[in-house]
Amino acid sequence: MDYNLYILTIVFFISLILNKILINYSHKLKLIDKPNERSLHQVEKSRAGGIAIFLSFIIGLIFFNVNLSFYLVLGFFIIFFLGIYDDIKNLSSKIKFFWIMVAATFLYIDGYFINSIGVFFKVDLIMPTSMAYLFLLFAVVGFINAMNLIDGLDGLSSGIGIVILVSFAYIGFKYSDNFLFYISMTLIFSLFGFLIFNWYPSKIFMGDTGSLSLGFVIVVLSIYSINSNYISAVSVLLLAAVPILDTLIVMFRRISQKKNPFKADKTHIHHVILFQQNKNVRKTSLILILLQLIFVYIGLGFKVRDDIYILGVFIMLFILFYLLLTAKIRG
Repeated sequence: MDYNLYILTIVFFISLILNKILINYSHKLKLIDKPNERSLHQVEKSRAGGIAIFLSFIIGLIFFNVNLSFYLVLGFFIIFFLGIYDDIKNLSSKIKFFWIMVAATFLYIDGYFINSIGVFFKVDLIMPTSMAYLFLLFAVVGFINAMNLIDGLDGLSSGIGIVILVSFAYIGFKYSDNFLFYISMTLIFSLFGFLIFNWYPSKIFMGDTGSLSLGFVIVVLSIYSINSNYISAVSVLLLAAVPILDTLIVMFRRISQKKNPFKADKTHIHHVILFQQNKNVRKTSLILILLQLIFVYIGLGFKVRDDIYILGVFIMLFILFYLLLTAKIRG
């Protein structure tokens, strides 16, 4: 067996075993998700999946001897332990926002920020350093929140995450970039070990530990790929389209209706499709995962030098989804 496949298989089984163990010990660890008025599940379930995912992920990176900088590791562990503490104590949004900003600041110190927004009408739009920092904060906080919000159905966030990571694994393979390839593939196999127990009817959720950490890793891979000139900043809008579209549409709708944009409700993409599919969780998750796969295919397939075309496609998708979802909600 190829050494890489051997390590990835080990990562998968470590994730599988850890998830099984944590399902049985979640009550003792106080990592239980209790149903509430917004929940789609009716019984208590473990929310410790994120711990299993990222412990197996870390073990895999050690096996692959991936070279990670101090500030990158520090930023990751801030997010990881923030998620664990939040899963136990249910932290306020302000506290989470603060620590996510701290983690983002460490990324900035380590050079993980974007200078170029993209090429529009043959002009490369370069941000000043101060703006680059603010843009990084917006990107990290925004996308981590997006992955957290999409985590509302069995198998959805892990399935979406796998598809997004496959795109980065492909980019890493295409450009012979071991850093990008190993991180993506290791997390994919960790997520597969979790997905065995998270697919409907699930026995475990990834919790905030999983969704926050997954969002953080995807942001890091995105910035790394952009700075390596593998992709443009705008193309990330398609590579991670479902969570980004969902967050933007929900926020836009709430603001237009003069509602609190941060108040939770059941108007997310997965809620609307779920009720249209007679509450068929499997079918709804598969529809959204397939949509994300299509968006990734489009994003990777673009051969244009001007990002205005990619941005145009994303804007059209936003308008289309907004109109369709709004019509479904009203109907």
